[in-house]
Amino acid sequence: MTDIAAPHPAPPAPKLRPAVVTAATWLLVAVAAAYVIDAIMLIAGAGGYPDRVREALEASDVDPRAWQIIGGFTGALPVVVAGFGVVSAVVVLIMAAFVARGSAVGRILTWIAVGFALLCNVCGLGSAGTPAFSSIAYVNASSRDRSGVHMFAQRLPDGYPDWYRYGSLALFAFGALALIAVAVLLAVPAANAYFRRTPRLVTGPYGTPPGYPAPGSYPAAQYPGALSPAAAPLTAGQLAEALAILERRRQRGELTDEQYAAERARLDG
Repeated sequence: MTDIAAPHPAPPAPKLRPAVVTAATWLLVAVAAAYVIDAIMLIAGAGGYPDRVREALEASDVDPRAWQIIGGFTGALPVVVAGFGVVSAVVVLIMAAFVARGSAVGRILTWIAVGFALLCNVCGLGSAGTPAFSSIAYVNASSRDRSGVHMFAQRLPDGYPDWYRYGSLALFAFGALALIAVAVLLAVPAANAYFRRTPRLVTGPYGTPPGYPAPGSYPAAQYPGALSPAAAPLTAGQLAEALAILERRRQRGELTDEQYAAERARLDG
């Protein structure tokens, strides 16, 4: 007798993460850490920042009374920029999680974010001498007198000690290089298969392939005489073959343990 039931298709094997994707994930985590460290540095120097801005304002040609307008703003500016850095770190960590899971959408969004971050770094380096987030923040004031209009403008890093400028330059230079490496690693052929969408296995209501009967509903012809009370008793050879078929179906998951026991009891009489 031939076992005519088609074998259960094997479920798709779990995707193994390539080393390049793992490296890209950890580089994103390192970039997020750099953003958090920069935020901590900003908060550490925020206490003396308003005084340094006031000294620079008094040394300029702008009327010192302009401090009454910008004084309160300078106290909040470092905190706002530090908060922006922390939010950016969280976003980078979320991207790292999607990349680690093999999300194709996450990979595309990571490429977009990397391009945007690098553009901001270049703009910040050109305007304030550092690619850090603090380069986009500044204070300004103006006044008019008989000699004309006087302007004062200062980028946030210019109001901090040199240790912050050098530290932020090192952190964000590392971050820029790491982001470039991430973009390259996610584009190599070894990463393509990991981000390729795996087709889902369509199954029937009992986990069997479409078109196959549910477990326990196989026609009696597949169990010679086993499911028909009126059938003639099985010979020893037929019984052995029917039991072997039944065992194979249980191993393939086509029968639960209860269904297997019931069919085995029928065969044993």
